Amino acid sequence: MTTRISGSLGAALLISLAAGAPATVTVTMQLIPDALSADDLSPDGQWVVGSSGAGGFFPGQPYRWNTVTGQYTLLAAPGIDAVGVSDSGTVVVGDIPNPEGDGAEVAGRWRATTLNWQGLGYLPNAMMCPSRSNSYEVSADGTVVVGLSWDGCSGRAMRWTSATGMQELESLANGNNRASVVSSDGTVVAGFAQGSFSRTPAMWDGPTGVGMLLDPPNGDVIGEVHGMSDDGTILLCEWGANDGSNDVNAVKWTALGGPEVIGAGQLIPGWSGIPEDIADNGTIVGFDFLLGNRRAWIQPGGTGPLVLMRDFVLSNGGTIPPELASGQIWVAQAISADGTKIIGHGGGSYAWLITITGVPSACAGDANETNFVDVDDLNIVLSNWNKAVYFGTNGDVDGSGFVDVDDLNEVLSNWNQGCP
Repeated sequence: MTTRISGSLGAALLISLAAGAPATVTVTMQLIPDALSADDLSPDGQWVVGSSGAGGFFPGQPYRWNTVTGQYTLLAAPGIDAVGVSDSGTVVVGDIPNPEGDGAEVAGRWRATTLNWQGLGYLPNAMMCPSRSNSYEVSADGTVVVGLSWDGCSGRAMRWTSATGMQELESLANGNNRASVVSSDGTVVAGFAQGSFSRTPAMWDGPTGVGMLLDPPNGDVIGEVHGMSDDGTILLCEWGANDGSNDVNAVKWTALGGPEVIGAGQLIPGWSGIPEDIADNGTIVGFDFLLGNRRAWIQPGGTGPLVLMRDFVLSNGGTIPPELASGQIWVAQAISADGTKIIGHGGGSYAWLITITGVPSACAGDANETNFVDVDDLNIVLSNWNKAVYFGTNGDVDGSGFVDVDDLNEVLSNWNQGCP
């Protein structure tokens, strides 16, 4: 059935209105079984990889956990750790002992089709420093791996594909480069170089290897790129301006807008703000760091202040697992594309999963919380059509986190009705 909108209602659709008030969500938190770290999450929230407690030391044997079925798999030797997972969960990257037997680590890639690890080699001049190469992240389809290798013992950003093998990315600034993150399609790579004073944020074009500093020409800014949007258009950086303020802010960087401080830059004044990941609805997760101490935080919807993750869980109906109740939730590592799942670790011995569920509007179809469904609500839905938004805001009246035909139907089926 097609609904036609005409007359004064059609004209009213041109009105520009503000979005609704913040959503109501429910939050649950659970420990990941036998896990000491949770290092990566597939965009659909199904697959988690990290280091287990197996063997009684850290890192223990790498694992892969299916959040849907609960299946927990220890990845067979010789895997040392698991730091990245492909979208399908069938490719995991980490490190293994060098198959050449010299005792060094090299980047490795595990595939579900073979249940075996493949060594990815190292750059020609790499010495044992103490590794020869290390994996840091993998592309959506598992065919591109980025990380670190060496020229002697000077760090070099690297990109590996099955077609090209391992290739060095352009050495920037004063050397000691590392590729830490990669876009879904493997074309955008980012991490750090050694700038004027310390690490400085850097990025590279994957296919050509050509790089640039985010603070040209010398890299005076202190920091690095820790995360990025799946399409590589937003880089998440630790950013210290070296202007005498000593502030190290969490920043999101775009080619058009440059650096933009996230919230106040850090949760706790004087600490370093470190953003790790961003969802399609703009939600950013990360942590503050100072002298070995960490505090996980979230910025719901990508606007407003940073919120201590512990407070976010408790204020939205969640409970903290007893193992973490007396300690802090240290690091928020990754968030699913739809913003419903967050992984991280804390307490020194545990990894965790947070699940966020949007709650539909208490007044069905009411997008602007006036307790009446009318053209204003319809305008909000249409102005955010086909967009990922934070749960229950910007026309998401069904609390799904996405504005679509379900929200439109909710408004139209409750048209011109009020709520007590």
